[in-house]
Amino acid sequence: MSNIEILVENGNKELFEIFLDTSIGILSLRTADSVAQASDILPTLIKLKNLYLRGISVVHCDLHLPASLHCISLQTGECSSEWLYSLLIKLSALDHPVKLELQSFVVQSREEDLAADSNIHVSDLRSKLLDSDMSNIEILVENGRKELFEIFRDTTIGILSLRTADSVSHLSDILPTLIKLKKLYLRGISVGHCDLQLPASLHCISLQTGECSSEWLCNLLIKLSALDHFVKFELCSFVVQSRGEDLDPDSNVHVSEMRSKLMACDMSNIEILVENWTKELFEIFRDTSLRTADSVSQQTFFQHSLN
Repeated sequence: MSNIEILVENGNKELFEIFLDTSIGILSLRTADSVAQASDILPTLIKLKNLYLRGISVVHCDLHLPASLHCISLQTGECSSEWLYSLLIKLSALDHPVKLELQSFVVQSREEDLAADSNIHVSDLRSKLLDSDMSNIEILVENGRKELFEIFRDTTIGILSLRTADSVSHLSDILPTLIKLKKLYLRGISVGHCDLQLPASLHCISLQTGECSSEWLCNLLIKLSALDHFVKFELCSFVVQSRGEDLDPDSNVHVSEMRSKLMACDMSNIEILVENWTKELFEIFRDTSLRTADSVSQQTFFQHSLN
C-alpha cells in the first residue's frame, strides 16, 4: 500500500483499526479526534513516509512515530513546549533525514502550559534534546513566535526554512547558537528589522523573497567571507534597493565603508546564485574576489572585474 495516500476528514476507531499493520505510504488527518484515534496505530504503519496532521491538541495526543517516517507536517493546532521537545527527540532517533513542517501551529507560552510540574519536566526534556543529534532534521516554519524558536536554541538542527518576515525576525537571536546548521532558507526578509548573525557551520543560505539595502547585503557578504569553508549564497526573488530607497540618511558614507571592507575580504570560497538580477545587485559584486556568480549572462558588464 506504499503508493496509497489516505486522507481522513472524520474517522472513528473502527476505521483506524483497518489500517493497523498496513503499508500505507501517506496519511493525512483533518481533525483533532482523528489524530487522537490514530495515535495508537501509527507505529504499526511500517512504510509510512509522510504524515499530515490538522487540529493537534496537547491535551489528548501523544504521537508514537513509525521508523519509516520522512516527513511530518503539523498544519494547524497547538502544543506545549514539553510536547514539542518530546516530538523532536523522537525525530532525532530516526536514522535518516526527516522533515518537520510547522504551519499555522502555535507553541503555548510558559504560563499557558497545562501540567503543574511542567517546568521541571520541560527542563529534563530540554537536556535530552540538547544531547540529541538533530543534524538529520529539516524544520520548516510557516508562522513562528518567540516561544517556538526558543525551543531550537543551542540544538543541532541541520536545515531550517522560514516562510515569513516575523519568523526571520524572531529567529535572529537564536541563529548563532545552531552549531550544526548547514542550510538556511529565508522568505520575507526586510532590512528594517533583521540583522542576521550566522552560525559558523553554515554551508548554504538562500534568500528566497524579500528586499534589503546594499549596505545590508555588503554586511552579509562580509560575514559569509569570514566562514572558513565553501558556502553557497542564493538570491532568488530578492530585491536590492536602489540608492534612493536606502533608509539611513548617511547610508552613502556607510556603504562606501562597507564596500571597502568587502573588497578586502577573501570571497573565493563563496558561490553566488542569482535568480533575478538588478543593476544594484551586481554593482555590489564589482571588484570582489567571488568564486562564481551565476545568472543568465547578465553579469557580463562587470565580470572582468572579478579578480
